[in-house]
Amino acid sequence: MSRILLATFVAASAATLAVSAQKRTPFDGKIDYQLTASKESPAAIAAWWPAFIQQNTLEGYCWNLNTLPLVDRPQLGDKAKILRVGGAGQLTQVVEIPPGRKTVWHGYGWEGEALFYVLSGRGQTEYRGMTGGLPSNKYTWKKNSLFAIPVDHEMQHTNLDPAQPVRLLAVTGYAINMYPFVEEELRVGRQNPAENAEERARVLSTTTYPGHYVDDLRDHPVAMREARADRTAFFNMMSTVGHRTHPNVHISELVGPQAYAHKHGNQPIFVILKGAGYDIWSEARDLKEYEAAVKAGTAHRAEYGTGTLCGVPGGPHWHQHFSTGTEPLRYLAIVPRGEYEEKK
Repeated sequence: MSRILLATFVAASAATLAVSAQKRTPFDGKIDYQLTASKESPAAIAAWWPAFIQQNTLEGYCWNLNTLPLVDRPQLGDKAKILRVGGAGQLTQVVEIPPGRKTVWHGYGWEGEALFYVLSGRGQTEYRGMTGGLPSNKYTWKKNSLFAIPVDHEMQHTNLDPAQPVRLLAVTGYAINMYPFVEEELRVGRQNPAENAEERARVLSTTTYPGHYVDDLRDHPVAMREARADRTAFFNMMSTVGHRTHPNVHISELVGPQAYAHKHGNQPIFVILKGAGYDIWSEARDLKEYEAAVKAGTAHRAEYGTGTLCGVPGGPHWHQHFSTGTEPLRYLAIVPRGEYEEKK
């Protein structure tokens, strides 16, 4: 069943709204998106969609998205697999469209805002409102592009290459998100926590890209973040209906062989855009325990290269990125929203 998450607004001044209008929105970790497809009734979709999810969902930590075997999905005109990463509130799919073909028009209802990263190929995506007679819009994209589709819109992807298939990573998150801040805890090096927060705010204010489409993530400019030992750029992938697709979407690039250990609220997903390396993570409750686990060799380690997707398990867990390639390691991170209290 689909549920619409509502935020409660209190009548107050504009200044008060900006600071304290965000109330707690409960989320129990379960959500089923209301898939729609042209020429298919809800009953027909219900006959195959839940079974497809159950039979074609993979669990793990890292996958090579370029070589992952996919399953035909004739109802939508593509191939796909579903990855259980990012928490229960994220529908994470790898989608492949045959050469010169297009999908049927489809969408994910009022709760599903889809964020797409192009793994390979070139094509276009048309999208239009399902209600209200909103006009059709179109993205023309290529490998390494990033774009978002609003809630309550249906879309159609077209592979413009007559000879090669196209692959997309689709991460659908639940909408009406009133919580753009995602808590992050960093290893404190030469800076104190207040300086870390100040630096993060500066990077947010100077690098956040406001559009719905980013042409090439591999070449997108990034700014230095000393507290993380990397360079970062944030994206504000606002949809045309004014919601936010995901609360924290950013790219980071290591400036040396490793980033500092850190953790996020919820369960981040990251995709390696260029370079190679490995990730270490632990169920440790704090940084001291994490460092002890690394020293003892009990922390988890996963190798990755360009095109690998990894998902940090629920916890949240401390983790650390390491670069072993000849070019700087750059990755796309998607940190899903969770349940937050209003901050006083």
